[in-house]
Amino acid sequence: MKDRKNHYQPYIPGMELPDGVFPPMPGYTHADLLAAAAVRVDAFLKSESIDPTLSREALIALASHLNAKFEEEGAEYQISTWYQKPYADPAARSRSVERMAEHFGGLAVNGAAESLRGSPLLYKGRDFFGELIGAAGEGVRDIILTLNRPSL
Repeated sequence: MKDRKNHYQPYIPGMELPDGVFPPMPGYTHADLLAAAAVRVDAFLKSESIDPTLSREALIALASHLNAKFEEEGAEYQISTWYQKPYADPAARSRSVERMAEHFGGLAVNGAAESLRGSPLLYKGRDFFGELIGAAGEGVRDIILTLNRPSL
């Protein structure tokens, strides 16, 4: 959600939302999406024996860039709204979740790539770069896809 000045508005319980817009769901907020990306990227950086200080800087830059991307698109509101809206065909919800997962996973890839501008990690080469940004995208994609799991 954005205010009249086009600034992102985080959800506050009780906040009035436009018709048809649902508040963010627990487990699928921007913070949750960021955490999912960061866990994967951190594991990748550790597997590559990257200096902890450089890893920390990379994760901070990643969080900053991804948060900006998610806020720009209102990801947490979109995920909640598209998941909870009524569907005449139950399979349509599943397809919607798959599309959201690909979209926001791709957004995470773009944000991760932007977060590496000027980073010494770029000297590690194209394969390293591809795996790092892919890890961010896969983390976000996979958390959104959990919405298609059958309830326990």
